[in-house]
Amino acid sequence: MTKQPEADPAWDSFWRYDRLSSFHAAPGAPNYGPPVADGWRDFFSELPDGARLLDLATGNGAIAVLAVAAGKGFAVTGADLAAVEPTAFVTQNRVELAHITFLASTPAEALPLPDASIDAIVSQYGIEYSNLDQSLAEAVRVLAPDGKLRFAMHAAEGIIARDTATSIAEADFLIGLDLVGLTGRATADLNTGLKAIADRARSATDVAMLANVHQSLCDTFDHRRAELTATAGHLVSEVTAHRDRQAALLAAARTKGQMTAIGAALATLGVTDITHGEQRDGADLIGHVIEARRP
Repeated sequence: MTKQPEADPAWDSFWRYDRLSSFHAAPGAPNYGPPVADGWRDFFSELPDGARLLDLATGNGAIAVLAVAAGKGFAVTGADLAAVEPTAFVTQNRVELAHITFLASTPAEALPLPDASIDAIVSQYGIEYSNLDQSLAEAVRVLAPDGKLRFAMHAAEGIIARDTATSIAEADFLIGLDLVGLTGRATADLNTGLKAIADRARSATDVAMLANVHQSLCDTFDHRRAELTATAGHLVSEVTAHRDRQAALLAAARTKGQMTAIGAALATLGVTDITHGEQRDGADLIGHVIEARRP
Protein backbone atom coordinates (compact mmCIF):
# COMPACT_ATOMS: atom_id res chain seq x y z
CA MET A 1 0.00 0.00 0.00
CA THR A 2 1.32 3.43 -0.94
CA LYS A 3 2.02 5.61 2.10
CA GLN A 4 -0.18 8.68 2.03
CA PRO A 5 1.23 12.16 2.72
CA GLU A 6 0.85 13.72 6.14
CA ALA A 7 -0.14 17.31 6.78
CA ASP A 8 2.51 19.84 7.74
CA PRO A 9 1.50 21.42 11.09
CA ALA A 10 2.60 24.77 9.67
CA TRP A 11 -0.27 24.62 7.17
CA ASP A 12 -2.74 23.51 9.84
CA SER A 13 -1.78 26.63 11.78
CA PHE A 14 -1.81 28.88 8.70
CA TRP A 15 -5.45 28.11 7.90
CA ARG A 16 -6.62 28.70 11.48
CA TYR A 17 -6.74 32.42 10.79
CA ASP A 18 -9.31 34.75 9.29
CA ARG A 19 -8.08 34.45 5.70
CA LEU A 20 -9.64 32.92 2.60
CA SER A 21 -6.50 32.62 0.49
CA SER A 22 -2.75 32.51 0.96
CA PHE A 23 -2.45 35.77 -1.01
CA HIS A 24 -4.29 37.93 1.51
CA ALA A 25 -3.14 37.30 5.08
CA ALA A 26 -4.74 40.25 6.91
CA PRO A 27 -7.74 39.36 9.14
CA GLY A 28 -10.96 39.66 7.18
CA ALA A 29 -9.11 40.16 3.89
CA PRO A 30 -11.15 39.84 0.70
CA ASN A 31 -11.06 36.95 -1.73
CA TYR A 32 -9.04 36.89 -4.93
CA GLY A 33 -9.70 39.80 -7.26
CA PRO A 34 -8.90 40.30 -10.95
CA PRO A 35 -7.12 38.82 -12.79
CA VAL A 36 -7.20 35.57 -10.78
CA ALA A 37 -10.93 35.66 -10.05
CA ASP A 38 -11.87 36.58 -13.62
CA GLY A 39 -10.37 33.39 -15.03
CA TRP A 40 -12.32 31.30 -12.54
CA ARG A 41 -15.57 33.12 -13.22
CA ASP A 42 -15.15 32.44 -16.94
CA PHE A 43 -14.54 28.76 -16.24
CA PHE A 44 -17.55 28.45 -13.94
CA SER A 45 -19.81 30.25 -16.44
CA GLU A 46 -19.28 27.41 -18.92
CA LEU A 47 -20.27 24.64 -16.50
CA PRO A 48 -23.85 23.35 -16.41
CA ASP A 49 -26.15 24.44 -13.60
CA GLY A 50 -25.99 22.12 -10.61
CA ALA A 51 -22.58 20.68 -11.55
CA ARG A 52 -20.71 18.73 -8.89
CA LEU A 53 -17.45 20.59 -8.28
CA LEU A 54 -14.33 19.64 -6.31
CA ASP A 55 -11.68 22.17 -5.22
CA LEU A 56 -8.40 20.39 -4.47
CA ALA A 57 -6.05 21.86 -1.83
CA THR A 58 -8.87 24.26 -1.03
CA GLY A 59 -7.31 25.92 2.03
CA ASN A 60 -10.06 28.07 3.52
CA GLY A 61 -12.10 27.82 0.35
CA ALA A 62 -11.19 30.82 -1.80
CA ILE A 63 -11.98 29.19 -5.15
CA ALA A 64 -14.85 27.15 -3.74
CA VAL A 65 -16.41 30.44 -2.59
CA LEU A 66 -16.10 31.85 -6.12
CA ALA A 67 -17.83 28.72 -7.43
CA VAL A 68 -20.78 29.16 -5.06
CA ALA A 69 -20.91 32.87 -5.85
CA ALA A 70 -21.31 32.02 -9.55
CA GLY A 71 -24.97 31.43 -8.69
CA LYS A 72 -25.40 28.27 -10.73
CA GLY A 73 -26.35 25.93 -7.92
CA PHE A 74 -23.12 23.95 -7.94
CA ALA A 75 -22.65 21.20 -5.35
CA VAL A 76 -19.22 22.32 -4.11
CA THR A 77 -16.72 20.25 -2.12
CA GLY A 78 -13.33 21.47 -0.94
CA ALA A 79 -10.60 19.01 0.05
CA ASP A 80 -7.30 19.79 1.73
CA LEU A 81 -4.50 17.84 3.37
CA ALA A 82 -4.48 20.36 6.23
CA ALA A 83 -7.01 20.18 9.06
CA VAL A 84 -9.05 23.02 7.60
CA GLU A 85 -12.21 24.33 9.26
CA PRO A 86 -13.05 27.58 7.43
CA THR A 87 -16.43 28.19 9.04
CA ALA A 88 -14.72 28.40 12.44
CA PHE A 89 -12.18 31.05 11.43
CA VAL A 90 -13.19 33.00 8.32
CA THR A 91 -15.47 36.03 8.72
CA GLN A 92 -15.83 36.86 5.02
CA ASN A 93 -18.26 35.12 2.65
CA ARG A 94 -20.04 33.28 5.43
CA VAL A 95 -23.09 32.60 3.24
CA GLU A 96 -20.99 30.95 0.51
CA LEU A 97 -18.90 28.96 2.99
CA ALA A 98 -22.05 27.47 4.49
CA HIS A 99 -22.84 25.90 1.09
CA ILE A 100 -19.47 24.11 0.80
CA THR A 101 -18.68 20.62 2.06
CA PHE A 102 -15.11 20.59 3.39
CA LEU A 103 -13.04 17.40 3.52
CA ALA A 104 -10.24 18.14 5.99
CA SER A 105 -7.07 16.06 6.30
CA THR A 106 -7.74 14.67 2.82
CA PRO A 107 -4.81 14.10 0.45
CA ALA A 108 -5.29 14.81 -3.23
CA GLU A 109 -3.50 11.52 -3.85
CA ALA A 110 -6.29 9.46 -2.23
CA LEU A 111 -9.72 11.06 -2.56
CA PRO A 112 -12.61 9.44 -0.62
CA LEU A 113 -14.92 9.82 -3.61
CA PRO A 114 -16.45 7.31 -6.06
CA ASP A 115 -15.27 6.98 -9.65
CA ALA A 116 -16.79 9.48 -12.10
CA SER A 117 -18.61 11.35 -9.31
CA ILE A 118 -17.42 14.92 -10.02
CA ASP A 119 -18.24 17.16 -12.98
CA ALA A 120 -15.43 19.71 -12.53
CA ILE A 121 -12.18 19.63 -10.58
CA VAL A 122 -10.24 22.79 -9.83
CA SER A 123 -7.21 23.90 -7.86
CA GLN A 124 -5.59 27.28 -7.30
CA TYR A 125 -1.97 27.14 -6.13
CA GLY A 126 -2.50 23.83 -4.40
CA ILE A 127 -2.30 20.62 -6.41
CA GLU A 128 1.33 21.30 -7.31
CA TYR A 129 2.25 20.64 -3.65
CA SER A 130 1.03 17.07 -4.03
CA ASN A 131 2.61 14.05 -5.66
CA LEU A 132 1.35 14.79 -9.18
CA ASP A 133 1.86 11.24 -10.42
CA GLN A 134 -0.82 10.17 -7.94
CA SER A 135 -3.02 13.26 -7.63
CA LEU A 136 -3.53 13.71 -11.38
CA ALA A 137 -4.57 10.08 -11.68
CA GLU A 138 -6.99 10.53 -8.78
CA ALA A 139 -8.47 13.63 -10.36
CA VAL A 140 -9.12 11.81 -13.61
CA ARG A 141 -10.55 8.82 -11.72
CA VAL A 142 -13.24 10.86 -9.97
CA LEU A 143 -13.97 13.07 -12.99
CA ALA A 144 -17.20 12.17 -14.76
CA PRO A 145 -17.44 11.78 -18.55
CA ASP A 146 -17.44 15.20 -20.20
CA GLY A 147 -16.13 16.60 -16.90
CA LYS A 148 -13.62 19.44 -16.91
CA LEU A 149 -10.58 20.33 -14.86
CA ARG A 150 -8.68 23.57 -14.36
CA PHE A 151 -5.48 23.81 -12.36
CA ALA A 152 -3.55 27.03 -11.69
CA MET A 153 -0.02 26.49 -10.40
CA HIS A 154 2.71 28.78 -9.14
CA ALA A 155 4.97 29.91 -11.99
CA ALA A 156 8.63 29.26 -11.25
CA GLU A 157 9.52 32.12 -13.62
CA GLY A 158 6.96 34.47 -12.08
CA ILE A 159 6.97 37.41 -9.71
CA ILE A 160 5.62 35.41 -6.76
CA ALA A 161 8.50 32.93 -6.91
CA ARG A 162 10.96 35.82 -7.13
CA ASP A 163 9.44 37.61 -4.13
CA THR A 164 9.26 34.35 -2.21
CA ALA A 165 13.01 33.83 -2.55
CA THR A 166 13.54 37.29 -1.05
CA SER A 167 11.08 36.51 1.76
CA ILE A 168 12.98 33.33 2.64
CA ALA A 169 16.24 35.30 2.91
CA GLU A 170 14.58 37.83 5.22
CA ALA A 171 13.15 35.07 7.40
CA ASP A 172 16.58 33.41 7.64
CA PHE A 173 18.01 36.74 8.79
CA LEU A 174 15.41 37.06 11.56
CA ILE A 175 15.92 33.47 12.68
CA GLY A 176 19.67 34.12 12.76
CA LEU A 177 19.18 36.95 15.25
CA ASP A 178 18.48 34.35 17.95
CA LEU A 179 15.68 36.27 19.70
CA VAL A 180 15.45 33.72 22.49
CA GLY A 181 19.15 34.01 23.16
CA LEU A 182 18.93 37.79 23.17
CA THR A 183 16.26 37.76 25.85
CA GLY A 184 18.39 35.44 27.95
CA ARG A 185 21.38 37.76 27.67
CA ALA A 186 19.48 40.97 28.29
CA THR A 187 20.33 41.37 32.01
CA ALA A 188 24.02 40.86 31.32
CA ASP A 189 23.85 43.33 28.44
CA LEU A 190 22.14 45.89 30.69
CA ASN A 191 24.82 45.43 33.33
CA THR A 192 27.62 45.91 30.83
CA GLY A 193 26.08 48.91 29.10
CA LEU A 194 25.01 50.80 32.20
CA LYS A 195 28.31 50.11 33.95
CA ALA A 196 30.14 51.68 31.03
CA ILE A 197 27.96 54.79 31.36
CA ALA A 198 28.39 54.88 35.12
CA ASP A 199 32.16 54.76 34.74
CA ARG A 200 31.93 58.09 32.89
CA ALA A 201 29.68 59.74 35.50
CA ARG A 202 31.21 62.90 36.92
CA SER A 203 29.42 63.18 40.26
CA ALA A 204 28.08 61.07 43.07
CA THR A 205 24.57 62.22 42.13
CA ASP A 206 25.01 60.90 38.60
CA VAL A 207 26.30 57.58 39.93
CA ALA A 208 23.34 57.22 42.28
CA MET A 209 20.87 58.09 39.51
CA LEU A 210 22.39 55.58 37.11
CA ALA A 211 22.48 52.90 39.77
CA ASN A 212 18.77 53.45 40.38
CA VAL A 213 18.01 53.27 36.64
CA HIS A 214 20.13 50.14 36.35
CA GLN A 215 18.36 48.41 39.23
CA SER A 216 14.88 49.37 37.99
CA LEU A 217 15.57 48.07 34.48
CA CYS A 218 17.03 44.80 35.73
CA ASP A 219 14.15 44.26 38.18
CA THR A 220 11.61 44.91 35.41
CA PHE A 221 13.31 42.53 33.03
CA ASP A 222 13.82 39.78 35.62
CA HIS A 223 10.15 40.01 36.58
CA ARG A 224 9.11 39.47 32.94
CA ARG A 225 11.92 37.17 31.83
CA ALA A 226 9.74 34.08 31.40
CA GLU A 227 7.09 36.06 29.53
CA LEU A 228 9.60 37.73 27.21
CA THR A 229 11.44 34.49 26.52
CA ALA A 230 8.17 32.72 25.71
CA THR A 231 7.16 35.57 23.38
CA ALA A 232 10.51 35.41 21.62
CA GLY A 233 10.13 31.65 21.20
CA HIS A 234 6.66 32.08 19.71
CA LEU A 235 7.93 34.69 17.25
CA VAL A 236 10.78 32.44 16.17
CA SER A 237 8.31 29.58 15.61
CA GLU A 238 6.07 31.83 13.49
CA VAL A 239 8.97 33.07 11.36
CA THR A 240 10.31 29.52 10.93
CA ALA A 241 6.90 28.22 9.84
CA HIS A 242 6.59 31.11 7.37
CA ARG A 243 10.04 30.34 5.97
CA ASP A 244 9.17 26.66 5.58
CA ARG A 245 5.89 27.45 3.79
CA GLN A 246 7.73 29.78 1.43
CA ALA A 247 10.35 27.12 0.74
CA ALA A 248 7.55 24.66 -0.07
CA LEU A 249 6.09 27.20 -2.51
CA LEU A 250 9.39 27.49 -4.37
CA ALA A 251 9.73 23.72 -4.52
CA ALA A 252 6.17 23.37 -5.86
CA ALA A 253 6.39 26.11 -8.52
CA ARG A 254 6.40 24.87 -12.11
CA THR A 255 8.08 26.17 -15.25
CA LYS A 256 6.32 26.43 -18.59
CA GLY A 257 8.19 23.32 -19.73
CA GLN A 258 7.03 21.38 -16.68
CA MET A 259 3.45 22.43 -17.38
CA THR A 260 3.80 20.94 -20.86
CA ALA A 261 4.92 17.69 -19.23
CA ILE A 262 1.88 17.79 -16.92
CA GLY A 263 -0.31 18.15 -19.99
CA ALA A 264 1.34 15.12 -21.52
CA ALA A 265 0.78 13.15 -18.31
CA LEU A 266 -2.91 14.06 -18.37
CA ALA A 267 -3.14 12.95 -21.97
CA THR A 268 -1.83 9.50 -21.05
CA LEU A 269 -4.59 9.32 -18.42
CA GLY A 270 -7.17 9.77 -21.15
CA VAL A 271 -8.19 13.43 -20.94
CA THR A 272 -8.47 15.59 -24.05
CA ASP A 273 -8.82 19.22 -25.12
CA ILE A 274 -5.75 20.16 -23.10
CA THR A 275 -4.96 23.87 -23.16
CA HIS A 276 -2.34 26.01 -21.45
CA GLY A 277 -2.67 29.57 -20.19
CA GLU A 278 -1.30 32.03 -17.67
CA GLN A 279 -2.36 34.13 -14.74
CA ARG A 280 -0.87 37.63 -14.93
CA ASP A 281 -1.05 40.81 -12.93
CA GLY A 282 -0.50 43.33 -15.69
CA ALA A 283 2.82 42.40 -17.27
CA ASP A 284 3.86 40.22 -14.32
CA LEU A 285 3.51 36.46 -14.60
CA ILE A 286 1.88 34.90 -11.54
CA GLY A 287 0.89 31.36 -12.43
CA HIS A 288 0.48 28.76 -15.14
CA VAL A 289 -2.96 27.36 -15.95
CA ILE A 290 -3.92 24.04 -17.52
CA GLU A 291 -7.42 23.00 -18.56
CA ALA A 292 -8.69 19.70 -19.93
CA ARG A 293 -11.78 17.54 -20.41
CA ARG A 294 -12.51 13.88 -19.82
CA PRO A 295 -14.29 12.46 -22.89
